[in-house]
Amino acid sequence: MTLFTSSIFSSFFRLLYPRACVVCGDVLVDGEPFLCSACLSGLPLNEGVDEEADEALANDLGVGYLYWLFRYDRASDFHKLVYAIKYRSNRELGVWAGKMLGERMQDDRGIDCVIPVPLHPEREKERGFNQAFMIGMGIASVLGVRVESGVLSRVVNTPSQTGLERGQRADNVAEAFELRDTVCVEGCHVLLVDDVVISGATIRACMIELSKIKGVRVSVACLGKSGSI
Repeated sequence: MTLFTSSIFSSFFRLLYPRACVVCGDVLVDGEPFLCSACLSGLPLNEGVDEEADEALANDLGVGYLYWLFRYDRASDFHKLVYAIKYRSNRELGVWAGKMLGERMQDDRGIDCVIPVPLHPEREKERGFNQAFMIGMGIASVLGVRVESGVLSRVVNTPSQTGLERGQRADNVAEAFELRDTVCVEGCHVLLVDDVVISGATIRACMIELSKIKGVRVSVACLGKSGSI
């Protein structure tokens, strides 16, 4: 297939199956990759670090910084951005959103590598990918750091956290994670990446394990952050 033929085919395919904004569903125009201009401008963005949550997590768990892209609210249509990544297998959107967050982390504070929050192997096989890994890939590509996906393992296939109260969330992920290959991150400043942070239960469960690594420092990044933390 020649380049010209390929271009015609792509144009015809877009005409039959136009790309839609993952938030509002409107047809996207050229230059709008995943969100339309109106939704992108309305996204409740953060500039990268939440000092209030950072202080709370630092006192509780020793987390260095909490980076997040937008305010997460399930009552808002913007939650569809995360939904599209997780449940519609939109890997490219995950990387794109990760890059968007990475670009807002103007001062990466000496981060050495990215650690995605792992899925249980059965869940990852069912879904086909780990959304935190795709987001982490986007962030890492902007910061110019490596992704270390073999440090943490999810050993308990926990039910979804959706709909659970704060205490139930903590119980749900208690002892769900174990350390694997840790030599590669000893003495490093690592960035733990997840899709959303709501109660902080998953982050806390991961931090219990990561804090066992010699000389490690941990900061956290997520696409969406709930107002409850």
